[in-house]
Amino acid sequence: MVSISGESKVALSSSALRWGKWLVRMGAAWVLTVPAWSPAGATALAPAEAPLRPLSLTGLALKAGSDPYTAPLSAEFEQVGIGGALSGTDRIVLPGSADPACAGRATHLPRLPVRSWFCWDAKAQGDKQDIPHSPWVPQGLASSGEAQLDGTPIGSEHRALITSWAWLNSPDPEAPDYRTNSVILSVVDLDERRYRNVLPVWVDGQGKLRRVYGHGGGLAWYGPYLFMTSSSNWNGYSGPDSTKHTIRVFDTRKIYRKRDGGGGDYHYVIPEVRHYVTPILLDYISLDRRSSGGATLIAGSYKRSDGSSASLAGTRLVRYRFQPPPDGDYRLATTPAQAWVSTVPADPANAISDVQGVQADGDRLYLNMSAGSHPGPDPRRRFATVDVAGAASAWTINAHTSWADRGEDVSLWYATGELWGLTEGEEERVVFSVSTADTNPG
Repeated sequence: MVSISGESKVALSSSALRWGKWLVRMGAAWVLTVPAWSPAGATALAPAEAPLRPLSLTGLALKAGSDPYTAPLSAEFEQVGIGGALSGTDRIVLPGSADPACAGRATHLPRLPVRSWFCWDAKAQGDKQDIPHSPWVPQGLASSGEAQLDGTPIGSEHRALITSWAWLNSPDPEAPDYRTNSVILSVVDLDERRYRNVLPVWVDGQGKLRRVYGHGGGLAWYGPYLFMTSSSNWNGYSGPDSTKHTIRVFDTRKIYRKRDGGGGDYHYVIPEVRHYVTPILLDYISLDRRSSGGATLIAGSYKRSDGSSASLAGTRLVRYRFQPPPDGDYRLATTPAQAWVSTVPADPANAISDVQGVQADGDRLYLNMSAGSHPGPDPRRRFATVDVAGAASAWTINAHTSWADRGEDVSLWYATGELWGLTEGEEERVVFSVSTADTNPG
């Protein structure tokens, strides 16, 4: 063996010396390119990036809009409130597992222990074979269990859910329907398992009712106030800041019924009482009663994955506080309290992408996600909890594919610890609840 150390007593020829120096240089270069090894022989890898990182609050402030007219003409409508919407024999019955058609949809429930569930009626299920002619699709979800800690809404003794439906298609692609991108709300009585539809509207200067357009992707309910995220796609129809993305606010005590019993979609209406212009499109929203400093709203953007690693990042979540008393009610502080953005995961299974709904419970986030172009198996059932307490480097994620098939918005029922959710697929639509303790299987 030839040594090239300074203490070597071996005489080297000129060519041998040059060869030895080349070996030394190559050896040094190799050392620079291979991973460092620990004394135990394990590769020392850099810590994995947290699933979320803090996002700058710059450019995320809300702008308060104004709606001076909040009541329809009294000659045509009577105020009935949420109690009136949750009563009456003309409400639609919701089938449960005893109904054969509903029982067949159980395969779309979470693969977790389900506490309770039901289906929408056949007309509201849509038609897989004729989607353009069954365009109402369920999106947002809010519960009286988030609105009030006793679980019943102000003005009624019946437990309730409110869901939003978006008109996503036109019956005739060549002749767009006037209701394209419209929104309607279903007010569900959980005790009697019946519902009726209530139309969100705004009132113009002449007292005329006009429907609210947009996507209506998310709902949150706080006291009597219902918050709905809304997109700007009003297709040219006028309305308060109709060309901008907004959070629209409704008062569930101010639900009105047309006195003559007619009106079609306008039979029951709920007028907008305030709106906030949002700096980005917010697709979902929830109420967090346990956030530090008092109740907050947390909302986020939908960002679809496209199959690339980079597209699995970039989902933005923003937290807004309510103004302190005496101005609390529906009034929000326009400056955000917190914001996060999802990162590129080391493992695609831990991606926060294609988010359809978020529920915050203090420092824990519950995230329901859809398939997009996620590369992993069973992406239509993606779900994750993320803990964001302490330093960002300590934030953790628990992700799985045991959620509902094509789930949408989620809502926390605080008194019972249940997370409510719903699905959107045609002929696959179920509404369900699971215990938050069961959201992280295994």
